[in-house]
Formats: sequence, C-alpha cells, structure tokens
Amino acid sequence: MKVLIVAATYQEIAPFLAEFELIDVSFQQHSSFDVLITGVGMTATAFALGKTLHNPYKLILNVGIAGSFNKDIKIGDLINVKEDIFADLGVEENENFLSIEELGFGKTKFEGLEIKDLKQVKGITVNKVSGSLPTINYLLKKYNPAIETMEGAAVFYCAEQAKTPVIQVRSVSNFVEPRNKENWDIKLAINNLNLWLINYLRYKI
Repeated sequence: MKVLIVAATYQEIAPFLAEFELIDVSFQQHSSFDVLITGVGMTATAFALGKTLHNPYKLILNVGIAGSFNKDIKIGDLINVKEDIFADLGVEENENFLSIEELGFGKTKFEGLEIKDLKQVKGITVNKVSGSLPTINYLLKKYNPAIETMEGAAVFYCAEQAKTPVIQVRSVSNFVEPRNKENWDIKLAINNLNLWLINYLRYKI
C-alpha cells in the first residue's frame, strides 16, 4: 500500500511537487505515494479525505505550515504534532466554553505517530485563526497548545475512522499573536518543510 500525503494548499508543498514532477491538481498519484490537496479548513479536509480513503493506505502524512504559541519554537522550525484537538467545537455557557467531549457528544482529542528526530508538540485545530490577546490567552489557559492549524485534528479524525496510521508534520510560519503579517516568514517555513518532506519520501518510505 501507498502513503497518502495531505496538505491544505498547493503552495505549501509546491517545491516537493516540483521535485517529483507533479502538478497542481487536487489528487494525483506517484508510484509510492498519492497526494491530496484538500483546501483550507476542517470541512474541506474531512470532505476530501472522505472521498479518498475508500482506498486503503499504509500511512497518512499531513504536512503544512502552522502558527506557534511557544516562543521557544522558532519561525522555520519543524515540529511533529503528536496530539491535536478540535479547540472550538462545542458550546458557550456565558463566559465558559464546553467542548463536545465535555458535553458527552463526541471526541475532540486525537493522537498521531511520532517522528523521533522532530520535536513532539500538542496542537489545536481552529475554525478561526487566533489574532487577539483575549482569544490567545483563553486557548493557552484551556489547552496549553504549542501550535494551531485549521486542519490537523480533522486529518487525525479521518485517519482514526479509516483505521490508518497518521503523522502530522508542520513548519512554523508565524507566532500566534495579534495579527501582524510583517512578522511572518512563510517562505522559510515552506522551504524547510519541503526539504524535510522530499528527504522523508526519498529515504524513509
């Protein structure tokens, strides 16, 4: 069986696709792996994986960029998301938030496999990228995450439903802070992610 590489956007893995002479389409096949571009967010990710996972895979490898809450993780660093959480799926009760797991309506926490040569962290998955201090402080207090994305937990959820091992690797493009794009370095994050991904596919799969 093959590996399924999952990314939200073409831009995040464009150098990897070029290296293997692949193009910008939502799904494409190589001899040892397939590539799925899902679109941004949990809904697009779950729908795309739902259509694709009728085929069996030996591994799902979710890659992309991420924002970091942890200033000890530098912009451009690669991290392995070992645990991911749906952070805003639930209900508000006045000033409090209860997840669907706390309500007894489902599961919000999922785990993936380790990449031993990368730092393992906890991630959260959000519908709305955090850009205000009240939101950031709330998320840190409730979950103490290292990074946030808009897709990771959805990939973990689909992998669990399909009973398929899953790995999530992210490259940090920015810190989670009041939104300031001048502090971002998406180019560095994408370059570092793709160098790792090319090496991983060539030598470790």
